[in-house]
Amino acid sequence: MEPSHLSNIGSRIRKERRSKGLSQSDLSKNLGISASYLNLLESGRRTITVPLLIKIGNELSLSLKDLTVESNKRILSDVMDVLSNELFEDLDITNHETTEFISNNPNIAKALLTLNDSYKSLRDDMQNRLEIMDVESSVKEKKSTRLPVEIVSDFLQENKNYFDSLERKSEELRDKIGLKLGPGIGSTEIKFTSYLNIEHGIEVKIVPPEEDHKSVKKFDDNKKILFLSEMLTYTARNFHLAYQIAFCDGQKLIDEIVEKNKIYSDEVILLLKISLLNYFAAALIMPYEDFLESAKKYKYDIEILMHHYAASFEQITHRLTNLQRPDYEGVPFHFLKTDIAGNVSKRFSLSGIHIPRHGGSCPRWNVYIAFLSPGKIHPQISRMPDGKLYFCIARAFEKGIEKYGMPKSFVSIGLGCDMRYAKELTYSEGIDLQNKQNETPIGISCRICPRVDCQQRAFPPIDKDLKLDISYRGTSPYVTI
Repeated sequence: MEPSHLSNIGSRIRKERRSKGLSQSDLSKNLGISASYLNLLESGRRTITVPLLIKIGNELSLSLKDLTVESNKRILSDVMDVLSNELFEDLDITNHETTEFISNNPNIAKALLTLNDSYKSLRDDMQNRLEIMDVESSVKEKKSTRLPVEIVSDFLQENKNYFDSLERKSEELRDKIGLKLGPGIGSTEIKFTSYLNIEHGIEVKIVPPEEDHKSVKKFDDNKKILFLSEMLTYTARNFHLAYQIAFCDGQKLIDEIVEKNKIYSDEVILLLKISLLNYFAAALIMPYEDFLESAKKYKYDIEILMHHYAASFEQITHRLTNLQRPDYEGVPFHFLKTDIAGNVSKRFSLSGIHIPRHGGSCPRWNVYIAFLSPGKIHPQISRMPDGKLYFCIARAFEKGIEKYGMPKSFVSIGLGCDMRYAKELTYSEGIDLQNKQNETPIGISCRICPRVDCQQRAFPPIDKDLKLDISYRGTSPYVTI
Protein backbone atom coordinates (compact mmCIF):
# COMPACT_ATOMS: atom_id res chain seq x y z
CA MET A 1 0.00 0.00 0.00
CA GLU A 2 1.37 3.42 -0.97
CA PRO A 3 2.73 5.68 1.85
CA SER A 4 0.45 8.56 0.82
CA HIS A 5 -2.58 6.40 1.73
CA LEU A 6 -1.30 5.26 5.12
CA SER A 7 -2.08 8.29 7.25
CA ASN A 8 -5.55 8.60 5.66
CA ILE A 9 -6.49 4.98 6.37
CA GLY A 10 -4.90 5.20 9.80
CA SER A 11 -6.89 8.30 10.70
CA ARG A 12 -10.09 6.57 9.48
CA ILE A 13 -9.34 3.57 11.73
CA ARG A 14 -8.76 5.91 14.70
CA LYS A 15 -11.98 7.80 13.98
CA GLU A 16 -14.08 4.62 13.77
CA ARG A 17 -12.44 3.10 16.86
CA ARG A 18 -13.23 6.20 18.93
CA SER A 19 -16.81 6.38 17.62
CA LYS A 20 -17.34 2.86 18.94
CA GLY A 21 -15.85 3.73 22.33
CA LEU A 22 -12.83 1.44 21.93
CA SER A 23 -9.41 2.29 23.33
CA GLN A 24 -6.24 1.39 21.44
CA SER A 25 -5.67 -1.30 24.04
CA ASP A 26 -9.14 -2.81 23.45
CA LEU A 27 -8.85 -2.94 19.66
CA SER A 28 -5.25 -4.18 19.67
CA LYS A 29 -6.21 -7.13 21.91
CA ASN A 30 -9.04 -8.07 19.54
CA LEU A 31 -6.65 -7.87 16.58
CA GLY A 32 -3.88 -9.79 18.33
CA ILE A 33 -1.33 -6.97 17.97
CA SER A 34 0.30 -4.63 20.47
CA ALA A 35 -1.23 -1.25 21.35
CA SER A 36 2.02 0.47 20.31
CA TYR A 37 1.84 -1.16 16.86
CA LEU A 38 -1.79 -0.08 16.46
CA ASN A 39 -0.71 3.45 17.37
CA LEU A 40 1.89 3.32 14.57
CA LEU A 41 -0.78 2.11 12.12
CA GLU A 42 -3.21 4.87 13.12
CA SER A 43 -0.54 7.54 12.78
CA GLY A 44 0.44 6.28 9.31
CA ARG A 45 3.94 5.21 10.32
CA ARG A 46 3.52 1.52 9.45
CA THR A 47 2.22 -0.26 6.34
CA ILE A 48 -1.11 -2.06 6.84
CA THR A 49 -1.25 -5.50 5.24
CA VAL A 50 -4.44 -6.56 3.45
CA PRO A 51 -5.19 -9.45 5.89
CA LEU A 52 -4.85 -7.07 8.86
CA LEU A 53 -6.94 -4.46 7.04
CA ILE A 54 -9.73 -7.03 6.57
CA LYS A 55 -9.46 -8.00 10.25
CA ILE A 56 -9.72 -4.36 11.30
CA GLY A 57 -12.72 -3.93 9.02
CA ASN A 58 -14.45 -6.88 10.66
CA GLU A 59 -13.79 -5.51 14.15
CA LEU A 60 -15.09 -2.05 13.24
CA SER A 61 -17.92 -3.30 11.01
CA LEU A 62 -16.41 -1.64 7.92
CA SER A 63 -15.78 -3.01 4.44
CA LEU A 64 -12.38 -2.83 2.77
CA LYS A 65 -13.91 -0.31 0.36
CA ASP A 66 -15.02 1.88 3.29
CA LEU A 67 -11.46 2.04 4.55
CA THR A 68 -9.68 2.63 1.24
CA VAL A 69 -12.13 5.06 -0.38
CA GLU A 70 -11.23 7.59 2.33
CA SER A 71 -7.80 8.10 0.75
CA ASN A 72 -9.34 9.07 -2.60
CA LYS A 73 -11.60 11.53 -0.82
CA ARG A 74 -8.54 13.01 0.89
CA ILE A 75 -6.72 13.40 -2.43
CA LEU A 76 -9.79 15.13 -3.87
CA SER A 77 -9.99 17.43 -0.84
CA ASP A 78 -6.26 18.25 -1.02
CA VAL A 79 -6.35 18.97 -4.77
CA MET A 80 -9.41 21.20 -4.34
CA ASP A 81 -7.54 23.04 -1.59
CA VAL A 82 -4.58 23.59 -3.94
CA LEU A 83 -6.80 24.78 -6.79
CA SER A 84 -8.61 27.23 -4.49
CA ASN A 85 -5.42 29.33 -4.44
CA GLU A 86 -5.95 32.78 -5.91
CA LEU A 87 -3.33 31.87 -8.56
CA PHE A 88 -5.99 29.76 -10.32
CA GLU A 89 -8.99 32.07 -9.90
CA ASP A 90 -9.12 33.07 -13.57
CA LEU A 91 -9.30 29.44 -14.74
CA ASP A 92 -12.76 28.84 -13.22
CA ILE A 93 -12.06 25.17 -12.50
CA THR A 94 -15.21 23.40 -11.28
CA ASN A 95 -15.44 20.72 -8.60
CA HIS A 96 -16.87 18.33 -11.20
CA GLU A 97 -13.82 18.80 -13.43
CA THR A 98 -11.51 18.21 -10.47
CA THR A 99 -13.36 15.03 -9.43
CA GLU A 100 -13.26 13.65 -12.96
CA PHE A 101 -9.57 14.48 -13.34
CA ILE A 102 -8.64 12.66 -10.11
CA SER A 103 -10.74 9.60 -11.00
CA ASN A 104 -8.97 9.27 -14.36
CA ASN A 105 -5.49 10.44 -13.33
CA PRO A 106 -4.85 9.63 -9.62
CA ASN A 107 -1.05 9.50 -10.03
CA ILE A 108 -0.95 12.88 -11.78
CA ALA A 109 -3.10 14.26 -8.95
CA LYS A 110 -0.53 12.99 -6.45
CA ALA A 111 2.23 14.56 -8.53
CA LEU A 112 0.36 17.87 -8.42
CA LEU A 113 0.16 17.64 -4.60
CA THR A 114 3.88 16.83 -4.37
CA LEU A 115 4.69 19.80 -6.58
CA ASN A 116 2.47 22.03 -4.43
CA ASP A 117 4.19 20.80 -1.25
CA SER A 118 7.58 21.67 -2.77
CA TYR A 119 6.27 25.10 -3.78
CA LYS A 120 4.94 25.77 -0.27
CA SER A 121 8.19 24.57 1.28
CA LEU A 122 10.13 26.94 -0.97
CA ARG A 123 7.82 29.84 -0.07
CA ASP A 124 8.10 29.09 3.65
CA ASP A 125 11.88 28.94 3.38
CA MET A 126 11.96 32.24 1.51
CA GLN A 127 9.60 33.80 4.07
CA ASN A 128 11.84 32.65 6.94
CA ARG A 129 14.93 33.99 5.20
CA LEU A 130 13.23 37.32 4.60
CA GLU A 131 12.25 37.57 8.26
CA ILE A 132 15.84 36.83 9.32
CA MET A 133 17.06 39.54 6.94
CA ASP A 134 14.51 41.94 8.42
CA VAL A 135 15.59 41.20 11.99
CA GLU A 136 19.31 41.35 11.21
CA SER A 137 18.91 44.65 9.40
CA SER A 138 17.33 46.21 12.50
CA VAL A 139 19.84 44.88 15.03
CA LYS A 140 23.35 46.31 15.01
CA GLU A 141 24.87 44.03 17.64
CA LYS A 142 26.82 41.10 16.32
CA LYS A 143 25.77 38.86 19.19
CA SER A 144 22.73 36.58 18.96
CA THR A 145 19.38 38.37 18.74
CA ARG A 146 17.47 35.47 20.28
CA LEU A 147 16.26 36.87 23.57
CA PRO A 148 15.42 34.71 26.61
CA VAL A 149 11.70 35.39 26.16
CA GLU A 150 11.96 34.09 22.57
CA ILE A 151 13.82 30.97 23.69
CA VAL A 152 11.01 30.22 26.15
CA SER A 153 8.39 30.93 23.48
CA ASP A 154 10.12 28.53 21.08
CA PHE A 155 10.38 25.91 23.84
CA LEU A 156 6.61 26.06 24.45
CA GLN A 157 6.03 25.83 20.70
CA GLU A 158 8.24 22.74 20.40
CA ASN A 159 6.22 21.06 23.17
CA LYS A 160 2.86 22.11 21.64
CA ASN A 161 2.30 24.04 24.88
CA TYR A 162 1.28 20.81 26.62
CA PHE A 163 2.99 19.29 29.68
CA ASP A 164 1.37 16.07 30.80
CA SER A 165 3.14 15.80 34.17
CA LEU A 166 1.80 19.22 35.22
CA GLU A 167 -1.71 18.34 34.03
CA ARG A 168 -1.74 15.08 36.03
CA LYS A 169 -0.36 16.74 39.16
CA SER A 170 -2.93 19.54 38.98
CA GLU A 171 -5.74 16.95 38.73
CA GLU A 172 -4.36 15.18 41.80
CA LEU A 173 -4.22 18.46 43.71
CA ARG A 174 -7.78 19.42 42.75
CA ASP A 175 -9.01 16.23 44.41
CA LYS A 176 -6.87 16.90 47.46
CA ILE A 177 -8.10 20.50 47.77
CA GLY A 178 -11.69 19.38 47.29
CA LEU A 179 -12.49 21.40 44.19
CA LYS A 180 -15.58 20.27 42.37
CA LEU A 181 -16.19 20.87 38.68
CA GLY A 182 -17.52 24.32 37.93
CA PRO A 183 -17.03 25.91 41.39
CA GLY A 184 -18.03 29.50 42.11
CA ILE A 185 -15.51 32.30 42.53
CA GLY A 186 -15.84 32.60 46.28
CA SER A 187 -15.61 28.90 47.08
CA THR A 188 -12.46 28.55 44.97
CA GLU A 189 -10.72 31.38 46.82
CA ILE A 190 -11.72 29.94 50.21
CA LYS A 191 -10.48 26.46 49.33
CA PHE A 192 -7.21 27.71 47.83
CA THR A 193 -6.57 29.91 50.88
CA SER A 194 -7.41 27.09 53.29
CA TYR A 195 -5.15 24.63 51.45
CA LEU A 196 -2.17 27.00 51.50
CA ASN A 197 -2.62 27.55 55.23
CA ILE A 198 -3.16 23.92 56.25
CA GLU A 199 -0.66 22.22 53.90
CA HIS A 200 2.07 24.85 53.69
CA GLY A 201 1.53 27.15 56.67
CA ILE A 202 1.07 30.14 54.36
CA GLU A 203 -1.20 32.97 55.44
CA VAL A 204 -2.96 34.95 52.72
CA LYS A 205 -3.32 38.64 53.48
CA ILE A 206 -5.41 41.01 51.35
CA VAL A 207 -3.72 44.40 51.26
CA PRO A 208 -5.82 47.61 50.94
CA PRO A 209 -4.56 50.26 48.48
CA GLU A 210 -3.48 52.73 51.17
CA GLU A 211 -0.93 50.21 52.49
CA ASP A 212 0.65 49.25 49.17
CA HIS A 213 -0.46 50.62 45.82
CA LYS A 214 2.59 49.51 43.84
CA SER A 215 2.50 45.71 43.99
CA VAL A 216 -0.32 43.31 43.19
CA LYS A 217 1.34 40.23 44.70
CA LYS A 218 4.24 39.61 47.06
CA PHE A 219 5.30 36.42 48.84
CA ASP A 220 7.35 36.67 52.04
CA ASP A 221 9.04 33.27 52.28
CA ASN A 222 10.44 33.93 55.76
CA LYS A 223 7.14 34.93 57.35
CA LYS A 224 5.11 32.59 55.10
CA ILE A 225 2.70 35.35 54.08
CA LEU A 226 1.25 35.87 50.60
CA PHE A 227 0.21 39.50 50.12
CA LEU A 228 -2.45 40.15 47.46
CA SER A 229 -3.74 43.58 46.50
CA GLU A 230 -7.37 44.31 47.27
CA MET A 231 -7.51 45.98 43.86
CA LEU A 232 -7.11 42.68 42.01
CA THR A 233 -10.15 41.27 40.22
CA TYR A 234 -11.50 38.07 41.73
CA THR A 235 -10.35 36.08 38.69
CA ALA A 236 -6.82 37.49 39.06
CA ARG A 237 -6.83 36.80 42.80
CA ASN A 238 -7.82 33.17 42.21
CA PHE A 239 -5.08 32.82 39.64
CA HIS A 240 -2.41 34.20 42.01
CA LEU A 241 -3.56 31.76 44.70
CA ALA A 242 -3.35 28.90 42.20
CA TYR A 243 0.11 30.14 41.18
CA GLN A 244 1.24 30.00 44.80
CA ILE A 245 0.00 26.41 45.11
CA ALA A 246 1.91 25.60 41.92
CA PHE A 247 4.98 27.23 43.48
CA CYS A 248 4.67 25.02 46.56
CA ASP A 249 3.63 21.72 44.95
CA GLY A 250 4.94 21.85 41.40
CA GLN A 251 8.56 22.94 41.74
CA LYS A 252 9.98 19.42 41.55
CA LEU A 253 8.14 18.60 38.32
CA ILE A 254 9.11 21.94 36.77
CA ASP A 255 12.77 21.41 37.73
CA GLU A 256 12.63 18.01 36.02
CA ILE A 257 11.33 19.63 32.81
CA VAL A 258 14.15 22.21 32.91
CA GLU A 259 16.84 19.59 33.57
CA LYS A 260 15.50 17.16 30.98
CA ASN A 261 15.71 19.84 28.29
CA LYS A 262 19.24 20.90 29.32
CA ILE A 263 18.46 24.58 29.86
CA TYR A 264 21.33 26.29 31.64
CA SER A 265 20.87 30.06 31.25
CA ASP A 266 19.66 31.58 34.54
CA GLU A 267 17.52 34.15 32.73
CA VAL A 268 15.88 31.52 30.53
CA ILE A 269 15.33 29.14 33.46
CA LEU A 270 13.60 31.85 35.49
CA LEU A 271 11.33 32.88 32.62
CA LEU A 272 10.52 29.27 31.80
CA LYS A 273 9.69 28.48 35.43
CA ILE A 274 7.28 31.43 35.56
CA SER A 275 5.62 30.23 32.34
CA LEU A 276 5.26 26.69 33.68
CA LEU A 277 3.95 27.93 37.04
CA ASN A 278 1.33 29.93 35.14
CA TYR A 279 0.54 26.80 33.13
CA PHE A 280 0.13 24.79 36.36
CA ALA A 281 -2.14 27.46 37.86
CA ALA A 282 -4.37 27.46 34.76
CA ALA A 283 -4.62 23.66 34.84
CA LEU A 284 -5.61 23.83 38.51
CA ILE A 285 -8.46 26.24 37.81
CA MET A 286 -9.50 24.70 34.47
CA PRO A 287 -8.99 20.89 34.60
CA TYR A 288 -8.13 19.45 31.20
CA GLU A 289 -10.91 16.95 30.49
CA ASP A 290 -13.75 19.03 31.90
CA PHE A 291 -12.46 22.18 30.23
CA LEU A 292 -12.12 20.53 26.80
CA GLU A 293 -15.54 18.93 27.16
CA SER A 294 -17.09 22.31 28.02
CA ALA A 295 -15.20 24.05 25.19
CA LYS A 296 -16.60 21.57 22.67
CA LYS A 297 -20.09 21.65 24.20
CA TYR A 298 -20.31 25.45 23.96
CA LYS A 299 -18.44 25.59 20.62
CA TYR A 300 -15.50 27.46 22.14
CA ASP A 301 -17.69 30.34 23.34
CA ILE A 302 -15.10 32.16 25.44
CA GLU A 303 -17.59 34.27 27.38
CA ILE A 304 -19.54 31.21 28.55
CA LEU A 305 -16.28 29.55 29.58
CA MET A 306 -15.30 32.70 31.49
CA HIS A 307 -18.44 32.41 33.65
CA HIS A 308 -18.20 28.63 33.97
CA TYR A 309 -14.63 28.69 35.32
CA ALA A 310 -14.61 32.14 36.95
CA ALA A 311 -11.68 33.09 34.72
CA SER A 312 -10.71 36.07 32.59
CA PHE A 313 -10.73 36.33 28.80
CA GLU A 314 -6.95 36.04 28.70
CA GLN A 315 -6.91 33.03 31.04
CA ILE A 316 -9.51 31.19 28.95
CA THR A 317 -7.91 31.90 25.56
CA HIS A 318 -4.48 30.98 26.88
CA ARG A 319 -5.82 27.71 28.31
CA LEU A 320 -7.36 26.86 24.93
CA THR A 321 -3.82 26.63 23.51
CA ASN A 322 -2.90 23.86 26.01
CA LEU A 323 -5.39 21.27 24.76
CA GLN A 324 -3.03 18.92 22.93
CA ARG A 325 -3.16 15.74 25.01
CA PRO A 326 -2.43 12.81 22.65
CA ASP A 327 -5.67 11.14 21.48
CA TYR A 328 -7.77 13.84 23.16
CA GLU A 329 -6.97 17.15 21.50
CA GLY A 330 -8.90 20.36 21.09
CA VAL A 331 -8.80 22.72 18.11
CA PRO A 332 -5.14 23.63 17.38
CA PHE A 333 -5.13 27.40 17.91
CA HIS A 334 -2.67 30.20 17.44
CA PHE A 335 -2.54 32.88 20.14
CA LEU A 336 -1.28 36.44 19.98
CA LYS A 337 -1.18 39.15 22.62
CA THR A 338 -0.17 42.66 21.59
CA ASP A 339 -0.34 46.21 22.88
CA ILE A 340 -1.66 49.18 20.94
CA ALA A 341 1.86 49.96 19.64
CA GLY A 342 2.13 46.50 18.06
CA ASN A 343 4.53 44.98 20.58
CA VAL A 344 3.85 41.23 20.71
CA SER A 345 4.28 40.02 24.30
CA LYS A 346 2.92 36.49 23.82
CA ARG A 347 2.72 34.38 20.71
CA PHE A 348 2.07 30.72 20.03
CA SER A 349 0.95 28.90 16.90
CA LEU A 350 -0.44 25.43 16.40
CA SER A 351 -2.58 26.55 13.46
CA GLY A 352 0.43 26.99 11.18
CA ILE A 353 0.12 30.76 10.86
CA HIS A 354 3.39 32.65 11.14
CA ILE A 355 3.50 35.30 13.88
CA PRO A 356 6.39 37.79 13.72
CA ARG A 357 8.76 37.71 16.68
CA HIS A 358 9.29 41.43 16.93
CA GLY A 359 5.93 43.04 16.26
CA GLY A 360 5.26 45.08 13.14
CA SER A 361 2.47 42.72 12.12
CA CYS A 362 -0.08 43.42 9.43
CA PRO A 363 -2.51 46.25 10.41
CA ARG A 364 -5.29 44.36 8.63
CA TRP A 365 -5.26 41.64 11.29
CA ASN A 366 -8.34 41.81 13.48
CA VAL A 367 -6.09 41.72 16.56
CA TYR A 368 -5.21 45.35 15.74
CA ILE A 369 -8.63 46.37 14.40
CA ALA A 370 -10.07 45.27 17.78
CA PHE A 371 -8.50 48.34 19.42
CA LEU A 372 -11.08 50.48 17.60
CA SER A 373 -13.91 48.97 19.65
CA PRO A 374 -12.62 47.45 22.91
CA GLY A 375 -14.68 44.74 24.59
CA LYS A 376 -16.19 43.48 21.35
CA ILE A 377 -15.14 40.15 19.83
CA HIS A 378 -14.15 40.57 16.18
CA PRO A 379 -14.24 37.49 13.89
CA GLN A 380 -12.20 37.47 10.70
CA ILE A 381 -11.40 35.13 7.82
CA SER A 382 -7.74 35.87 7.14
CA ARG A 383 -6.20 35.01 3.78
CA MET A 384 -2.41 34.81 3.72
CA PRO A 385 -0.39 35.64 0.57
CA ASP A 386 0.00 31.90 -0.18
CA GLY A 387 -3.80 31.46 -0.16
CA LYS A 388 -3.93 29.76 3.24
CA LEU A 389 -7.10 30.63 5.18
CA TYR A 390 -7.49 31.07 8.95
CA PHE A 391 -10.55 31.82 11.04
CA CYS A 392 -9.62 34.26 13.79
CA ILE A 393 -11.25 36.18 16.62
CA ALA A 394 -9.82 39.12 18.54
CA ARG A 395 -10.79 41.28 21.47
CA ALA A 396 -9.14 44.36 22.97
CA PHE A 397 -9.59 45.25 26.61
CA GLU A 398 -8.22 47.38 29.44
CA LYS A 399 -5.77 45.95 31.95
CA GLY A 400 -4.57 47.32 35.25
CA ILE A 401 -5.52 47.87 38.88
CA GLU A 402 -9.23 48.54 39.23
CA LYS A 403 -9.03 51.89 40.99
CA TYR A 404 -9.88 55.33 39.72
CA GLY A 405 -6.81 57.26 38.65
CA MET A 406 -4.53 54.22 38.44
CA PRO A 407 -2.70 53.89 35.09
CA LYS A 408 -4.09 51.25 32.76
CA SER A 409 -3.12 49.82 29.41
CA PHE A 410 -4.98 48.39 26.44
CA VAL A 411 -4.04 44.99 25.06
CA SER A 412 -5.57 42.87 22.35
CA ILE A 413 -5.68 39.09 22.17
CA GLY A 414 -6.08 37.19 18.93
CA LEU A 415 -7.05 33.53 18.75
CA GLY A 416 -7.37 31.60 15.52
CA CYS A 417 -7.30 28.27 13.73
CA ASP A 418 -6.99 26.73 10.32
CA MET A 419 -10.14 27.36 8.29
CA ARG A 420 -11.15 23.70 8.38
CA TYR A 421 -11.93 24.03 12.10
CA ALA A 422 -14.02 27.22 11.73
CA LYS A 423 -17.38 25.43 11.98
CA GLU A 424 -16.43 24.13 15.43
CA LEU A 425 -16.42 27.72 16.74
CA THR A 426 -19.62 29.56 17.62
CA TYR A 427 -18.11 32.75 16.16
CA SER A 428 -18.40 31.37 12.61
CA GLU A 429 -22.19 31.08 12.83
CA GLY A 430 -23.94 33.43 10.42
CA ILE A 431 -20.79 33.92 8.31
CA ASP A 432 -20.67 32.50 4.79
CA LEU A 433 -17.33 30.71 5.04
CA GLN A 434 -17.28 29.94 1.30
CA ASN A 435 -17.75 33.55 0.19
CA LYS A 436 -14.41 35.04 -0.86
CA GLN A 437 -15.84 38.51 -0.24
CA ASN A 438 -15.69 37.72 3.47
CA GLU A 439 -11.93 37.07 3.34
CA THR A 440 -9.48 39.75 4.47
CA PRO A 441 -6.12 39.61 2.66
CA ILE A 442 -3.37 39.96 5.26
CA GLY A 443 0.38 39.47 5.38
CA ILE A 444 2.91 38.67 8.06
CA SER A 445 4.57 42.05 8.20
CA CYS A 446 5.05 44.84 5.69
CA ARG A 447 8.72 44.16 5.08
CA ILE A 448 8.11 40.59 3.94
CA CYS A 449 4.57 40.82 2.55
CA PRO A 450 4.33 40.51 -1.27
CA ARG A 451 1.07 42.55 -1.48
CA VAL A 452 2.52 45.73 -2.99
CA ASP A 453 -0.93 47.13 -3.79
CA CYS A 454 -1.97 47.36 -0.12
CA GLN A 455 -2.91 50.93 0.84
CA GLN A 456 -1.83 50.24 4.43
CA ARG A 457 1.69 49.23 3.47
CA ALA A 458 4.19 51.05 5.67
CA PHE A 459 7.44 49.74 4.11
CA PRO A 460 8.45 48.37 0.72
CA PRO A 461 9.08 44.59 0.64
CA ILE A 462 12.76 43.89 1.32
CA ASP A 463 13.02 41.28 -1.46
CA LYS A 464 12.18 43.80 -4.20
CA ASP A 465 14.00 46.81 -5.59
CA LEU A 466 12.48 50.14 -4.57
CA LYS A 467 11.27 51.81 -7.77
CA LEU A 468 9.40 55.06 -7.29
CA ASP A 469 7.88 57.46 -9.78
CA ILE A 470 7.94 61.13 -8.82
CA SER A 471 4.88 61.85 -10.97
CA TYR A 472 2.70 58.91 -9.89
CA ARG A 473 1.07 57.75 -6.65
CA GLY A 474 -0.73 54.42 -6.33
CA THR A 475 -2.71 53.03 -3.40
CA SER A 476 0.52 53.24 -1.40
CA PRO A 477 3.80 55.15 -1.97
CA TYR A 478 5.43 51.84 -2.94
CA VAL A 479 3.15 51.04 -5.89
CA THR A 480 4.35 52.36 -9.23
CA ILE A 481 3.28 51.98 -12.83
